[in-house]
Amino acid sequence: MTFIENYNLDEIKNEVKDVAYNELEKQLSSISDDDICKCTDCVQDMACYTLNQIKPRYTVSLLGSLFTKAETEVLIKDIETVVSMAIEKISQNPLHSKS
Repeated sequence: MTFIENYNLDEIKNEVKDVAYNELEKQLSSISDDDICKCTDCVQDMACYTLNQIKPRYTVSLLGSLFTKAETEVLIKDIETVVSMAIEKISQNPLHSKS
């Protein structure tokens, strides 16, 4: 058996990812479709940019996924800022022709 087959690694979760996706959805919904491209490629690029800028927080248990209130507030503020930067950068430089 391989290493991956021996251990259940599917339960490892990056807690930052869900927070980042929720923030990206929130910010994109507040911007008109006429103002920026929201195609799958651009939104995926925005998500990748965001996740590459934020330190991941991997957990494997419910206890591990509980942030302290202070950590959560700082994390959310950081993610809000990075998502805003991601939207700006990707919308100004999409990997496809602007239509």
